[in-house]
Amino acid sequence: MDPTSEEKQMAMIAHIGGAVVSLVSGLGFIVPLVLYLTKKDQSRFIGFHSLQALVFQGVLFVGALVLGIAGIFTCGLTWILLPILGIGALILQIIAGIKANEGQWYLLPIAGDFARKSIGP
Repeated sequence: MDPTSEEKQMAMIAHIGGAVVSLVSGLGFIVPLVLYLTKKDQSRFIGFHSLQALVFQGVLFVGALVLGIAGIFTCGLTWILLPILGIGALILQIIAGIKANEGQWYLLPIAGDFARKSIGP
């Protein structure tokens, strides 16, 4: 069964909302977490995309943390990679949001496999 237009919009919000909140406050996990907890039982499509966005935010947090700590030991050399990580993540989240709005079960790196195994298309 194809996702409804409301399901597509909610799935897109999980990705785009997470990206926007992450840019503003660093708390990008909140939007996908709320959507996952409130909509996962109503729609597999929303559950899949919100879980994927939530896991992706976690992966980004761990990646930024590792680069930040590594920067202490490399005199800040790895800190150069932080903006690259952020820009790459933003691009991937926008793509995922667009694909979700098109009704596709798009897989983000790392997070997509986890969400697929947990909820699956």
